[in-house]
Amino acid sequence: MALFELKGRDMGSQTVVIERGPVKVFGEAIGDTTGTYAQAVAPVPPTFPFVMPYWGSMGQGGAAGLPIENLRGKGRAILHGEQEFIFFDGRWPHVGDVLVGRGVVSDVYEKPKSDGGKLEFYVTETTWSHEATGEPVCATKFTLAINCKPGADEATPLAQDSSSDSP
Repeated sequence: MALFELKGRDMGSQTVVIERGPVKVFGEAIGDTTGTYAQAVAPVPPTFPFVMPYWGSMGQGGAAGLPIENLRGKGRAILHGEQEFIFFDGRWPHVGDVLVGRGVVSDVYEKPKSDGGKLEFYVTETTWSHEATGEPVCATKFTLAINCKPGADEATPLAQDSSSDSP
């Protein structure tokens, strides 16, 4: 059974600084030959917000993300699903921007497969805002899919919060 209890879960916040080096390297990786992403105050490539949590963290906060270890198991293959990028009102992140991302697990669902297995889907959404103004700049939506073979292990339930058991 999918971890339906994740739906609506706050994934925390994370502060990132968009640095020139990672933007330039990302631009090269996607095949940009114009040098647009090598400029001192370059815009980020359109799909760059997907990597901001990994490449730009100031070590503050840190979006918790999905509990991947709970989703692993025998007969369970973790797959990269759909991703979407939304840029607000013509705003675009640039080198030098300090952004705060706030994420949530917006949906959890599953679908049966014809072979008797199933697919589990975990959808996360993160909105990135300028640290100084709070104005939203962009948002990412990412779907992680788990391909479960017939007879696959179930997802490991989340540990109960032991602090609520204390008197």
